[in-house]
Amino acid sequence: MRIRNNQGQNLIEYCLVVAIVSAAVVAMSTYVYRAVQAKQKDIGEEYSKD
Repeated sequence: MRIRNNQGQNLIEYCLVVAIVSAAVVAMSTYVYRAVQAKQKDIGEEYSKD
């Protein structure tokens, strides 16, 4: 009975780790998207000066 309880606990721990990593990726994607947009704007302004 104890082995089965540990397997359930391990599954919950893995799910929590996946949830935390997923939340971090979603949060960082916003910043990466903004950084890419800013870089594209800079490049566009660079070429429009000519």
